[in-house]
Amino acid sequence: MLVKLQQISRAVSLAGICCYAPGVLAAGLLERIYDEPPEAVLAYWTDEKLLTVNDKGDAPLKPPVPDPLNSDGDAWEGTGAWPAGVGRLFFVRPDGQDSSCTATVVESASKDVLVTARHCMHALNAQGVQGWNSHLLFLPAFRDGTGPQGRYTIRRLVAPAVPTNALEPLRDGAFLQARANSDGARVGDVAGQQAIRFDASPTAGPRISFGYPVWSNSYGILPPPPPYEFGNPEYSGQRLAYCSTQRTVLNGCKAFGTDVDIQWGMPCVQGPGSSGGPAMIDFDFDSGHGTVVGTIDMGVVVDERANLCASTLDDAGREAFEYISRTSLAH
Repeated sequence: MLVKLQQISRAVSLAGICCYAPGVLAAGLLERIYDEPPEAVLAYWTDEKLLTVNDKGDAPLKPPVPDPLNSDGDAWEGTGAWPAGVGRLFFVRPDGQDSSCTATVVESASKDVLVTARHCMHALNAQGVQGWNSHLLFLPAFRDGTGPQGRYTIRRLVAPAVPTNALEPLRDGAFLQARANSDGARVGDVAGQQAIRFDASPTAGPRISFGYPVWSNSYGILPPPPPYEFGNPEYSGQRLAYCSTQRTVLNGCKAFGTDVDIQWGMPCVQGPGSSGGPAMIDFDFDSGHGTVVGTIDMGVVVDERANLCASTLDDAGREAFEYISRTSLAH
C-alpha cells in the first residue's frame, strides 16, 4: 500500500552518492587534473556506447504541455531553440559502469568552461570507496547517440571545497575546462555559451531547467510505488528534457528532517542523468539563451509529487568560476 507522506521529502542524489574532496587549493577550491590521453577517451566512447548508455530502447514521451512555462518534464522537441551550450556529459564510474550527467557551456574568455554538478564527478567503486570518475566526454546538443557539435574531452575540474552530503547538498556546482575538439575548435565557439549569475534571488522566476534523464523520478517514498505510477514518462538519456514553472518561491527541497527549504525546487519528474543540468532564469525560447543560476542536484518527493531541486550558485561558486576562467587561458 502506498504510504502518503505529508510535507516530508526524501532526498535522492540524481547521479550517485556525492561528496569526495581530496586535495584542496589554498583559496578554498578543489582542483583535479584529468591526465588521461584525449585519444584514449575518444577511442573509448564509440558510437555504439554513446547510443546505449542508460538506454531503455523506445522510451515513450508524453504529449507536450500547452504552456511551455508550466512543464513537469517534457522532451525538448519543437518547444524552442536548442539551449545554447547544453549537452550530455559521459563518464566511467570507479566500478567500471558507463554513466552520464548534464553540463552547460557558460560565458568565459577562454570559451571552454562548463558548469555541472560536483557529485557527478565521483562515485563508489566496487569496494564501496569513493573515487573519481574517468573518461569524461562532453557532447553539446547530444541527441540519439550523436554529437553534431563535436566531442570534447575534459582537462580539469574546479569546485568549491565545501563538504556536502547526499542529505543536505548546499553547494554542488562545479566547473570543468574542456579541450578543443578534433578540429581544434573551442566548445563555446561551436555550441554557444549561456550567461551565468551568482547573486540571483532564490525567488527569481520564472525558471526552466534542462537535463538528460535516464529514468523518471517516481521514487523517494516508502514503500516505493510501482514504476512510473505517477504517470511519468520513461526517459532513455538519448533526448534532452526540460521542466519549467512560473512560480517564484522555494518549494519542496528541505534539509533532511526539517521544514527548512535549502534549495530552489519545482514540480519535475526528471530523474538520474539530469544532475548538473542548468537551472535558468530569463530564458528566451526563440534564441535558446538565458542565465544559469544553479545546477540540478537532487530529486525529492513531496505529497506524492516529484520535485527537482537546484543547488544555487553563490560566492563560493563565483570564486571557482573566476579561478578556472582566469587560468584556462594559460592551459
